[in-house]
Amino acid sequence: MDNASEGNDTQIVEQGDTPSEEKHAEVSKPSEEDQTKHLDGSSNGTNSKEKEPCSSKDSPDEEQDEAKLQEKLQSLKGDRIGETMYSERFVLSTILKLSKQGDRLLEEDEEFEHDLCNLWDMTIEPDVVRFLLEQDVIELFLALSAGSQDFRLIEILFGIIGNMCCVEEMHALFHSQSALLVTLCDFLSVTDAPVLVQLMRTLTTLFDRSDDERYHWFAVMKQVDNLTEKIALILATSTNRALLEHTVETVNAMINRFTEAEVDYAQLNEFYRLFAKSCLLEGLFEAFRQLYPLPVRTGSDGFDEETLTLKDVKTMRRFLEIHEHFIVNANELYESYVSEVDQCVHRVLASFVNPSVLFPVSKNTVCIFVSISNIYSGLMYHFRAESFVYMVQIYEQLAEALQNPSTPAAPPAEPASDAMEEDDGVVDDGGEFEVETACAEIREAIFFLVGPIDESIIRAAIRMGQLKQSTFERMCRELRETMDGEPLLYQTCAKLMSAVRSDDQETDQPMPQSAQ
Repeated sequence: MDNASEGNDTQIVEQGDTPSEEKHAEVSKPSEEDQTKHLDGSSNGTNSKEKEPCSSKDSPDEEQDEAKLQEKLQSLKGDRIGETMYSERFVLSTILKLSKQGDRLLEEDEEFEHDLCNLWDMTIEPDVVRFLLEQDVIELFLALSAGSQDFRLIEILFGIIGNMCCVEEMHALFHSQSALLVTLCDFLSVTDAPVLVQLMRTLTTLFDRSDDERYHWFAVMKQVDNLTEKIALILATSTNRALLEHTVETVNAMINRFTEAEVDYAQLNEFYRLFAKSCLLEGLFEAFRQLYPLPVRTGSDGFDEETLTLKDVKTMRRFLEIHEHFIVNANELYESYVSEVDQCVHRVLASFVNPSVLFPVSKNTVCIFVSISNIYSGLMYHFRAESFVYMVQIYEQLAEALQNPSTPAAPPAEPASDAMEEDDGVVDDGGEFEVETACAEIREAIFFLVGPIDESIIRAAIRMGQLKQSTFERMCRELRETMDGEPLLYQTCAKLMSAVRSDDQETDQPMPQSAQ
């Protein structure tokens, strides 16, 4: 499916998206040679002389030069787009040339490709987006894409559309002319990874940023032929990391939009009939294995987390949130896939038992533990000893961090990636509230996991992990405080304490005389 490497990943940013830095680093922002696209002819609208205040002793020549400059700036303001310093003439000339592109490949005209990438950069400005909408460019972009085999051209056009979806006027257009959105989704069948990355980013932005009361997208999206099957095929067959990450984001955005944000809850069952299909689950499991493979050595749980980034943590969260939604609302779908979803949870827990991944606790961490708790509350009578041990060890670290907040819970670790920003562009370094919430969620996940499990199985897991009795004493004490009223609370706590105490008794028994 993929004819692009992982380096084609184009990140979602708060304002929009720009061309890939690896492919077009020179167009991430206008260069000096592109200043003809700006109105003042200089990088900041002034040169070094213009920044100096005029003194009362300026010569007549200097005053004349200043007057000419002001006159030039005033004349150029008539060409600018809104409050930006971008030129209407440049945008219009680029669109005109685009309409005459025909069958020519973009790679045959590097200068025009450069101009299109500049236009892509410019669409982070709402005024530019509104100007483009006035030119009816979406119809042009889709028509050109439908008749083109130039995937680079389609990628850039879809990247521009994705940026434009940050502006509400774009939502109004897609909602009022729903055929445009359906046509856009027809490109889910293409096999070019960079094109699909931009398409997924467009859909995610559209669903995440729409006004709940004004736009109801389910009625539009159910018109797309084989929507679920197309997404499932991408997840199941792609090896492009960026595409898999963006596709999972899109699936999660659809579920959130159609099950939580949509006003007409009568459509909920219809959504799950359309979306909750075994092919999608199988695609999700295959994509997860592709992104986070199991250890090469048989029987080993030693995962190498040196390359685990905050992007990975966010993607893990999305996978678990999708399964959480389906388990809560379409539980019967998982009857044949319990072991697969358990493997995903186990793989995530194996990451977070590492202190350098667990700390500092972030919003993503808390959300992951919430999803695990809800998954285990929906998957009854299933128990993996290794996952149980991991959760108890994670709980021990969080509890210790709460008890000794001034003491680092883990040795300082170098960031696994430079991409340390959360969705809002600010590093989320956790805090006492996040640690306390994460501790409560992992504690509840343990409660739901062991609830229906026989005491002897729990005892064997405690022995395998060499877990401490004091840990369970604290855990049960806290469960009684936070889950008071839960029907099986005291029964489950009594079972846990019985399992750990009987294990201690077996361990502490004196050796028989004959063996001494």
